[in-house]
Amino acid sequence: MNVTDSTLLKKIKSGDRPAFTLLYDRYWDNLYRFVFVRTKDKEASEELLQNLWMKILENPDTIQTDETESAKGYLLRHLHYRILDYYNSYKKAPPTLSIDEFETPEELNISDTEYFEIIEENEISTLLSMIDEVVSQLPATEQQVYDMRIRQNMSVNETAEALGISNKTVSNKLSKALNEVREQLNPEYQSSKKLVSILMLMEILTRY
Repeated sequence: MNVTDSTLLKKIKSGDRPAFTLLYDRYWDNLYRFVFVRTKDKEASEELLQNLWMKILENPDTIQTDETESAKGYLLRHLHYRILDYYNSYKKAPPTLSIDEFETPEELNISDTEYFEIIEENEISTLLSMIDEVVSQLPATEQQVYDMRIRQNMSVNETAEALGISNKTVSNKLSKALNEVREQLNPEYQSSKKLVSILMLMEILTRY
């Protein structure tokens, strides 16, 4: 029996990163297609998805589920409005597709071959070294936030209290750090799915 989204969100709130990975794998492909078909922009699609996954990681309580304990409807509505924001920010005509058109025609399905689910063992050392090098060049506060949130798995509240800054500042600093990591990684490691998988691996490794 599949674990419901509601149960996964509760586990995520308690710091269960495998639960996050399960939710991530459950929805990534369809959500990516949903966004890409409407934006026709790979980079914008990845950014919108990355922001959504960070929202889920940092504030799982804000993710609503329906009577079947599924978060699918909420995730689609959230992305629908973020897509409208994207069009408004560039003063483009908004998409005409509705949020109900979740299932896209076969010819519009995007190949997912550039994304992966499992990091090969021989890549781990190289990836961690690459990321550590980027982080070491970040401003001091961003390094501290990254270390506490990603390596030490501290909550936003715990990090904010330890550093004497606001929760919003913690979120902003982490977002900047992750964006910098993503931009500085070699092209073959730059997709959002790879980045999140790498960060999840790092969190798991630093627990033991």
